Amino acid sequence: MKPDTISALLAPYASYFKERDILLHNLAEPDFDFDALAGVLAFSTEQTPPGLVESLDLLDLISDSQSTLNFETEYHQVVQRLRADDDGPADMAVKILLHAPDVALREFNRQCLNADRSLVSFRLKPGMPSFVVTSESVERLKCILSQWFKENSRSPACTVHHLRESDGDAFVVRHGDTLKRVGVLDAEGNRDSQIFRPEQMDVANFNRLTGEWQVSGRGAKLQELYREAFGTVVHGSPFALAHSNRYSLEPLRDGPSALCCDLNATVQFAELKSLKLEVPGGQKLAVSRPPIFEALSHLAPGILESSRLLEAALAIKLANRRSRVLIRISPERDTINGNTSDPAIDAWLVEHHFANDDYQLLASA
Repeated sequence: MKPDTISALLAPYASYFKERDILLHNLAEPDFDFDALAGVLAFSTEQTPPGLVESLDLLDLISDSQSTLNFETEYHQVVQRLRADDDGPADMAVKILLHAPDVALREFNRQCLNADRSLVSFRLKPGMPSFVVTSESVERLKCILSQWFKENSRSPACTVHHLRESDGDAFVVRHGDTLKRVGVLDAEGNRDSQIFRPEQMDVANFNRLTGEWQVSGRGAKLQELYREAFGTVVHGSPFALAHSNRYSLEPLRDGPSALCCDLNATVQFAELKSLKLEVPGGQKLAVSRPPIFEALSHLAPGILESSRLLEAALAIKLANRRSRVLIRISPERDTINGNTSDPAIDAWLVEHHFANDDYQLLASA
């Protein structure tokens, strides 16, 4: 990275670096101690400016090779406007962070959408409209959420980012959680405690083709808030969304044949990694050492046919990915965990009857 690029990134925090014996105006000098600068960046203190930490987090994201490719293809005009002839990838990442922060934040939010998290599924009730999401509707959504956070001791401060996807809409909601007290040690090793408010990041995906919402959020009350808030803003009624009943583990009763794949398809291989079930006597069992089907047959003949299937984890191999994708399905909680935004995975789940697109299966609630 060029010295002037580093200077542009860190200059707003020059006084902080001076307190830690780093003089940024000497960056261009041949004997500048970059190792000392790296040490300051790697080890923060209570005096480290929050803005610096956030900038470094965003920079780490947009410096990733895959993100750089996204900038080259999706934000070509931005790259063309900012790039100098001697800019390397790191210089370009800093320029995007400083001069096109909305682009950097958009990519950050996109990564949040693809993170591994538990998602509750809702379906749009038949006959309900779907409105175009505008800046005004995003602001209205923020007001609804902020009021609930305030009334439930989570601070009214929150942000809502909307991303328009090829198959629908996505939202990233950043908000505060309830206050926490943690034990800490000061510089002299004395014990103390501090109160802080953790930040939470929830996501919501709306597929306009299937009418399905997938929403994260810890706790039934928060999930109910999102169901009513998104229903109100996007569909005109707090009762527009119902629990989907979309996911099922019934195919597993057929044994290994339920996971057969076509090697020439996008989803090339699937394996059952774990299974939680409840036997007729009410005892709950968890089997997590593959091969699962073989372990179940040794455990008790016919156990799959007679038990309630509570939760399963499937490892799915995609043709365009080196590592497998882990999908966790909990039908009774109507939740799915994993990268379900991938159209190939969703299509495979429907094809193998782990998911349905039948609107007649909507919950009556």
